[in-house]
Amino acid sequence: MRAKGRFLLVIVCSLLAPVPLGATDYKQWLPLLPESLGGLARSGKPDGMNMEMGQQSWSSLQQEYSNKSKQVSMTIVSGIVAPQAQTFQMMSQLQMETEDQIVKTLEVSGYKAVFQLEKESKTGILTIALNQQTLVAIEAKPTADEGELVSLAKEIPLNKIAAQAK
Repeated sequence: MRAKGRFLLVIVCSLLAPVPLGATDYKQWLPLLPESLGGLARSGKPDGMNMEMGQQSWSSLQQEYSNKSKQVSMTIVSGIVAPQAQTFQMMSQLQMETEDQIVKTLEVSGYKAVFQLEKESKTGILTIALNQQTLVAIEAKPTADEGELVSLAKEIPLNKIAAQAK
């Protein structure tokens, strides 16, 4: 509950900031979505959104990939006020391992990244910061280690996505 309160405070302060912040239009990323990821075909259509509030904006695009036994989700987010950007800033300062989870920072294709693993559910998330306001997140279930997620990240055109970011 306390973390949620801090998170909301950060969001409110960000929304009140007078500096105009732009986000990339999610439609620019559509041609960059891989047809398959880790051998999994796309499942369903991409889900995109552009959001503006005052002078602040953020955008996101999500694509699911799956088969009967595996699910992978790829999300691209742009905008400093995006909740994922705020979470990444907090998580990128954290290193921990417990019986239940692992959180650690690493580098993926020259970009700072945060790896999270929920051990019991075997759900892994790799969030990669392409710049201060653009992130790519890959979530896989089931997965057991960071190597699989790093391998998936290398199938994504990270440099092209970064080049389109404002």
